[in-house]
Amino acid sequence: MSDPKRSRPRAPTTALDLSLGALARNDPDQCLRIAIPVLDDYGAGAPAIDVIGRAAVTVGAMGVARVAFETAARALALQGLAAQAIAAAVAVERLTSNGSLLTELAGVFGADADRSGDPHVAPPPLASERVTELGDLSREQLLALAQKKIEALRKTLPAKLPPRARLPLWGTLPTGAFERFARVMEVRVFGAGHAAIHEGERGGSLFVVARGEVRIARRSLAPKAAPDLDATTHLPRESMPAELPGDLEELAVLGAESVFGEMALLTEAPRAASVHTTRASILLEAPPAALAAAAKEVPALGAELLAFSRSRLVQNLLRAAPLLREVPPSDRVALAAAFEARSYAPGDVLFRQGSEATGLFLLASGEVEVRATQPDGSDLVVGAVRPGECVGEISLVLRRPTTATVIARAPTAALVLSPEQFMGIVRRHPTLLATLYDLAVARDEQLLQVTAQAAEEADDLVIV
Repeated sequence: MSDPKRSRPRAPTTALDLSLGALARNDPDQCLRIAIPVLDDYGAGAPAIDVIGRAAVTVGAMGVARVAFETAARALALQGLAAQAIAAAVAVERLTSNGSLLTELAGVFGADADRSGDPHVAPPPLASERVTELGDLSREQLLALAQKKIEALRKTLPAKLPPRARLPLWGTLPTGAFERFARVMEVRVFGAGHAAIHEGERGGSLFVVARGEVRIARRSLAPKAAPDLDATTHLPRESMPAELPGDLEELAVLGAESVFGEMALLTEAPRAASVHTTRASILLEAPPAALAAAAKEVPALGAELLAFSRSRLVQNLLRAAPLLREVPPSDRVALAAAFEARSYAPGDVLFRQGSEATGLFLLASGEVEVRATQPDGSDLVVGAVRPGECVGEISLVLRRPTTATVIARAPTAALVLSPEQFMGIVRRHPTLLATLYDLAVARDEQLLQVTAQAAEEADDLVIV
């Protein structure tokens, strides 16, 4: 049996999940049969318009697709669903060469939006789990019915969309950068169990979840347990969450508007985890080459993406690093501002043995090697430090020169707290200082033991 503690409860499967699953299986007729009745469900009607537009493209009904995407972009924006609204607006531009919808959405979600009034929107009612399937209609009849319903919904939309609350990423981009970033995006429709990112691969795309859900997981050191079934190939229902293989541990589950993969913007370090869809999903993917070209064309885009990525890096590490669990959540925002994000290529030296303390280094990705120089001038590899762990604490806490040289083994990203910032932080958080003191003493003793053992082994080789 699978361990119920490995996965949090997820939203129930809805008709729109099933219709999107049919589209992911390249069954547009089945998608239409399930999605069209959803147009009458206020809780899911706007997302259903976009799904119908994608099914219409698949069967070559471009007129229906255009009406669907134009309506979906504005209906989704009205509900505050930025990513899927942008996906629909991008589809309109590619069908008609008209980018005015993207400009309108930049005024709704972007950094330049006028939020002087109340930009928040009440969430719609939960979508119904009831599935109604139109079984007796031909494809032509399905498309005609869809267009009729969509045009009726279109008439209910306001002439001018109000601005919406600032969302992560989109809300940081001024209009030009917003539009250029949106145009980079490729819209992907995946069934459950699709791997968007594989742990250990290098580089890659940045993703935004437009609809659906993804799970972030990494290899576990715990003993491997046999899963109930391989959900990537034998799902009991195509939109139900895939089971975790026994050698993976779940880190997080992300829903609509979530961003993942941004670490590739900061470092070439291998991906620290895998990301799979838990149900049929729509993802926006920004391929690295296209994203680099867009950032070069619009410098503000590159600057904002890097700032966003650094901020996310800090916040994620503050939540995940064992060292910082003693810091109350209410203090973590201020603590995050004290760290500086730095990247290192393989072979780069973070600090050298015998130098003055240069800071506390908290690893976000990659790996570093700790080397101690012996009296005879040779280097002894003491160990390795991996993401979530820190180096530099011995020198900072015990007030002595650094006792080892630390070198990046792989492309590495780290958060660095300068000695000046460090002293201010530990004064406000004495429990953090106590944790670091214990760690520094333990590591110092370990270093002495390793070097002493190496000296004894060398003495054994001396012939008198």
